[in-house]
Amino acid sequence: DLIGLVEPVMQHTGCIERCAVPLDCLRNWAKAARKLYRDNPFHNWFHGFSVFQMTYFHLHSTSLGGKLTSLDAFALLISSLCHDLDHPGFTNMFMIDSQSPLAFRHNDISVLENHHANLACELLRRNTTAIDSGLDAAARKTLRRLVIKCILDTDMSHHGEMCKKLQAASSLDDKQLLMSACIHASDLSAQVLPWKTASQWEHMISSEFVNQAHEETAAGRTPLPFMNFKMEDIKQRGKLQRDFLDFVLVPLWDPWSQLVLELRPCYRNLIKNRAYYHQRWCTGEDPSPERNANRRSSF
Repeated sequence: DLIGLVEPVMQHTGCIERCAVPLDCLRNWAKAARKLYRDNPFHNWFHGFSVFQMTYFHLHSTSLGGKLTSLDAFALLISSLCHDLDHPGFTNMFMIDSQSPLAFRHNDISVLENHHANLACELLRRNTTAIDSGLDAAARKTLRRLVIKCILDTDMSHHGEMCKKLQAASSLDDKQLLMSACIHASDLSAQVLPWKTASQWEHMISSEFVNQAHEETAAGRTPLPFMNFKMEDIKQRGKLQRDFLDFVLVPLWDPWSQLVLELRPCYRNLIKNRAYYHQRWCTGEDPSPERNANRRSSF
């Protein structure tokens, strides 16, 4: 069970010892977080945990860990596991256009991210899940601020500005940018994984998009073009995912992996996967990585 891996990650990063985390609270917290995720095709517990795992990889296997304090690392791990709590499987724009109670509550601003951050902070307030209870008052206040900031920065409306900042950065000196880029890149890490896994995540996000398009059509609204397709249309899915890599993921992962060089293999995986999606678009067939091992991508 993935819940059982949360404690070892917290232990291995030094958070349990340095942030005085009560183990009973940690176990309760992990279970409570798992319970708050809905059974969506993509935005589910497995996505939440995968972002947690990639954040751990950043902290453990790259130079990023040496730039952050134990409290920073603790905040990143909390944020990553909780960044999509109670996600409904729809986008912010869907929530706004449908006049959902959440959109009204958060004044149409980062609707889902505010909701996720609120739930993350609520878990920290409960006696049974207060994994920050071993910290003093000042540290708890700082932790809450960091968790909120990191989760809010997963809003895709900040993506373009973050990419520009990363492209302009020449070092890892801006700690808040590093933390925000870490969780944002981790959130958008499915396609930097090997093809077998990346293609499964593509199927899941495509299913969620198709579900939203169906709901919007039923409500008399026009779905966004990148959501308005049929699951069996492999060629169109290949084109849409290739374009997503070109216009969203490459502008993030290229500068980020140049700042954090240990991530460069992830970027190379991204480029390989881009070639596979391009082949999908051209042939309508799912490519074989073995057959395409030497194929190069052409942008």
